[in-house]
Amino acid sequence: MTSLSDTAGRLGRFARRFGLRHALRTAVAVVATQLLVTFLNLPQGYWAVVTAVIVMQANLGGSIRAAWTRLAGTAVGAAFGAAASHFGGQTVAAAGLSVFATLAVCAAIPKLRESSRVAGITAVIVILAGHPDMPALELGFDRFLEIAVGIVTALVTSVVVFPSRASRALSHGLAKLFEDVASLFAVVVEGRIREDYPERHVFALKDRILRTLARCRELRLEADAESRDRGESALRAMLLFRGERLFEHVLGMDHVAAEWRGKGLHRHLPEEMADLEHAGADVLTKLAAHLRGNAPLPDVDALDAAVAKAREKLADMRRDRAPAAYDLSEVMHFFSFMHGMLACAADARETVARIRAME
Repeated sequence: MTSLSDTAGRLGRFARRFGLRHALRTAVAVVATQLLVTFLNLPQGYWAVVTAVIVMQANLGGSIRAAWTRLAGTAVGAAFGAAASHFGGQTVAAAGLSVFATLAVCAAIPKLRESSRVAGITAVIVILAGHPDMPALELGFDRFLEIAVGIVTALVTSVVVFPSRASRALSHGLAKLFEDVASLFAVVVEGRIREDYPERHVFALKDRILRTLARCRELRLEADAESRDRGESALRAMLLFRGERLFEHVLGMDHVAAEWRGKGLHRHLPEEMADLEHAGADVLTKLAAHLRGNAPLPDVDALDAAVAKAREKLADMRRDRAPAAYDLSEVMHFFSFMHGMLACAADARETVARIRAME
C-alpha cells in the first residue's frame, strides 16, 4: 500500500510539473465542444472550439474569469458589429466605426475593460466575415451562440475532469510567500549580526517573493470568482495584505543593511536580535505549514518574549546613553533596522490572531 501511494504521489507531482492535467482537460473540452457543435449543426462551430481552448485555464476560477471576459466581449462586439453592418453594410468605414464604439463602451464600463480586445475582434468578424445574403443580426447571434457553447463546455469540463481550485492554489502560494519572507527576514538579520551582507542570496529571495506575490494576486481574483463566500474572501484578502506588509518591512530592513557597514550599535544586543529573528522566522514558517493544512496555528509566546526582551534591552541602551557614542547616521540606521524587526514581529503576531478569529 505504501509503494502504491508513493507511486501515485510521484505521478501526481509529475502531472502538475508538466501541466498534464490541464492538457488533458483542454483536450476533453475540445472533443466535447466539437461533438456538440456538430450535433447542433452550427455554421462556424470552430469558433466554439477555439473558445473552449482559450477559456480553459489551470483552475476553475481562472476559467470563470476567462469565460466572463470572452462572453461579455463577444456580446458587446456582436451587438455593435451587427448594428454597424445593418446600417453601413460590409464596408471598411462600418468596421472602423463599430470598433471605435465597441472599445469606447468597454473602456467606459470598468467591468468590461478586460473584454475590450475580444469585443473589438468580434465586431470586425461580424462585419467583414459576413455574407451579403445573411442578415447582420443573425450573424451576430450565431457568433454569440458559438462562443457561448465553447464557454459552457469548457466550464463543465473544468468542474468534472480533474477539477482544480484557485483557492487551494492560493493557499499554497500564500504559504510559499510567508515561508520565503521568513527566509529573507532571517538572512538579512543574520547578515547584519555577522556584518556580512549576502547580496546574491538576498536578491534571489526578493525576486522569488515578487513573482509569488504577482501570482497570488491573480489567484485571489480567480478564487473570488469561484466562491462568493465573504468570510473566505476576507481571509484571503487579509493574508495577502499581511504578506505584502511583511515583505515591505523586510525590504526596509534590507535597504538599511545594504548601506550599513562596519561596527555599530547592533553589537550591544546580538543575543536579543538573534532571538527575535529565530522567533519571528519560526512563527512565519509554521504559519506557512498551517496554510498548507499540515499544522495548527503557531504559538506566539516565544515571539512575545523575544519582543519584550529586545524592547527592554533598547530601553537600557537609551538609559545608558549608548547611542551618544555613535554618529547620527549609525543611530538612524540602527533604530530603523530594529523598527523593521519589531514591525515584522507585530505583523506576524497580528496575522496569527486574525486567522484564529476568522477561522
